[in-house]
Amino acid sequence: MLKMKYTFKKVIRQLRKSILVLLCFYSYSSNAQDVSFSQMYATPMYLSPSFTGLTQGTRMSLTYRDQWPGIPNTYRSYALAADHFFDEYSSGVGILVMRDDSGNGLLVRQDISALYAYEIEIARDIFVRPGIEFIYKERNLDLMRAIFPSDQGNNGTVIPGSSTGNQQFNHKQFDAAASAMIYNNDFWFGLALHNLVKSNQGTTDIETYNPFKTSVYGGYKYRYRDKMRRNDEQSISLAFNYRMQQDFNQLDIGTYWYINPMEIGLWYRGIPFASNGGLINNDGLIFILGINVGPARFAYSYDWTLSDLSGYSNGANELTLIYRFNQGSKRRKARGAVPCSAPGIDGTGSKYRRRSRSFF
Repeated sequence: MLKMKYTFKKVIRQLRKSILVLLCFYSYSSNAQDVSFSQMYATPMYLSPSFTGLTQGTRMSLTYRDQWPGIPNTYRSYALAADHFFDEYSSGVGILVMRDDSGNGLLVRQDISALYAYEIEIARDIFVRPGIEFIYKERNLDLMRAIFPSDQGNNGTVIPGSSTGNQQFNHKQFDAAASAMIYNNDFWFGLALHNLVKSNQGTTDIETYNPFKTSVYGGYKYRYRDKMRRNDEQSISLAFNYRMQQDFNQLDIGTYWYINPMEIGLWYRGIPFASNGGLINNDGLIFILGINVGPARFAYSYDWTLSDLSGYSNGANELTLIYRFNQGSKRRKARGAVPCSAPGIDGTGSKYRRRSRSFF
């Protein structure tokens, strides 16, 4: 009985490895979906170029995501970003570097982006922000690192010289994204279009492309206690992000509660009563805890899987760090504020009064 259990577990482990290799190959040679971050407003430029430079000064952010840690060598994503707002030109510029590692190096995606956004005041305290992004993308598929079931003996060890995969694939391309957003001190709403440049990235004679992606996002912030001389602002924000990419569609909807120095978030990912490819679109719940310490913000989130993968994946862990520079050294003309969990003002007073330009 114990021997049967051991054999069964060994088979399961081998199947997991094989499925992961096939998923990596399939995601390279066919139409895969882009990376999704649970703390989307901690990496805002990845969500939409319109967020570039939406800060009081200079901002840097770092994001790490470990998806499905219960399955060895699955998906790990990293993002490093920096942006700045040039008040005299009403312009925000930024740079974004992202890496997605699938299968412990079997499939690696690396992006380097330059972003720009321009801010226009169309009415008192109402602003529009068109944005654009230029991206250099590199995709590497290394089948020489892959171990298939045919490469293993009965005891699970690798048979010398039996490697089935002996190929490496590399694809490089330039891509672009565009966006537009309208916001004031209480709401924000935007549209982002990614993968605008069509480029064949298939590994066979069949042409395959990274599918066009559309994101619609927005939210509303309610302050039940305004910022006073001795008391910080307290607020609740409601937000959503809907994504469409070929046959795939997904909705993130959630809320943030801000009471300095702490932020608590609860999100739902999925579309109730809908399905993708015959599978119910009911992905998971996302729990977020953030702490603000001076100019720094640190946050951790956990994705609790609700689908059939819940017993195997162990959800996902995501860590973010944001650090802001030069936030109080210069008086800037008021331009409104995206109503997220960082404190803002009520939009009254001198036109040179500072406004919060921070994110979740």
